[in-house]
Amino acid sequence: MIARYETKAMTNIWNMKNRLSLWMDFQIDVCQSLQQLKIIPIKDFQLIKKNVKLNIDLMNKLELETKHDVVAFTRMLSANLKNESRWIHYGLTSTDMVDSVQNLQIKLANEVIENDLLNLQIKLKQLAVKYKRKLVIGRTHGIFGEPTSLGLKFALWYDELSRQLVRFNLARKQNEVIKITGAMGNFVHISPKISECIAKKWKMEVDSCATQVVQRDRLIFLVTQLSSIATTIEKIALEIRLSQRSEVNELLEGFAASQKGSSSMPHKKNPISCENICGLARLVRSYNSAAYENNLLWYERDISHSSNERIILPDIYHILDFIITRMISILDNLVVNTDAMANNISKTNELYFSQVVLLAIIKNNPNITREIAYDFIQKCTLEAQNEMTNFKDVLIKNNINQYLTTEQLNQCCNNNIFLINVDYIFDKVFKEKK
Repeated sequence: MIARYETKAMTNIWNMKNRLSLWMDFQIDVCQSLQQLKIIPIKDFQLIKKNVKLNIDLMNKLELETKHDVVAFTRMLSANLKNESRWIHYGLTSTDMVDSVQNLQIKLANEVIENDLLNLQIKLKQLAVKYKRKLVIGRTHGIFGEPTSLGLKFALWYDELSRQLVRFNLARKQNEVIKITGAMGNFVHISPKISECIAKKWKMEVDSCATQVVQRDRLIFLVTQLSSIATTIEKIALEIRLSQRSEVNELLEGFAASQKGSSSMPHKKNPISCENICGLARLVRSYNSAAYENNLLWYERDISHSSNERIILPDIYHILDFIITRMISILDNLVVNTDAMANNISKTNELYFSQVVLLAIIKNNPNITREIAYDFIQKCTLEAQNEMTNFKDVLIKNNINQYLTTEQLNQCCNNNIFLINVDYIFDKVFKEKK
């Protein structure tokens, strides 16, 4: 990941030094488990634990000779040992260590993402509650529809993230596994008890069935789910981008006093953070293809997956951490222009009451068909649009009293109608997810 989008939390997990440190921990923990099974003498294990050290420069030098990073790594560890070095990597194959440690890194990264998502949900709930009864014009196909609660926008995103978290936790469970099975995945040279010991210590599960590698259908599920989460974050960003358009002007990114919007036009305030999120979410989704291809390995194993996973996994986690954190910051500084919201509602000349009046005519006139009522209302809406006049006035002009009394019409033209069941929705979204 380029430095611009790196996050500290993910750098600490995915940097090479940490990866090799975890490799070393793995080798020590396996030796300890072997010692507990009376395969390694306790004295040899104590010497291993005391004397193995990371020497990345030596490992790099050895890799130039061996052309194999794991062989270089095990020889680097053995450099500070004597005869007890024979127990390093005993009964193991490379991917016992590589896949198990990668899955541990995934576990640690998942914990960061989960915390990010929960923090984002907290912010969305706060905004949902704050704007629960604040009307904003709804839009379908980008065209004015009926007013709705602004708070429902935030509740909708909160609810979607709740579903994402359910799927995310299932994907986590299928990927946070230990695989220590030996060369063909059949435990010929290493006891299954070793996997169980390491899994217990690392608070992970044991892979149910593997070849020499953990099967990549697991990672397909995880990567596509992380991509789906990125899409939800992008959905929020896209809505803010659309709402910041000059002719809408309802939701806007905060703009710092010293911030600049354009290199040439000093008046510009652009939704750059949301645009940034949208671009990075596209990159996350683009990695899905590689994840699918990585499930197609020759026989028990090849390494065609290995090279791209070193790139796509850190990238995905860096990006997700970055864009979720950025979205929280956007929402913390979000400008809600209630005047523009009210002005956009007023631009409709109350045409949005068309369905309310339509249904009232149908309900109160048993001898009137829906088609007659619809055509009457549509005629009045077109007249109101063409003359740019109030819909209710046009209804009165066209003798709405043949269908509705003045009192019934006034009951129809009440904005509170559009908030009547907001509490019901909020109860479903929030009370069931305490």
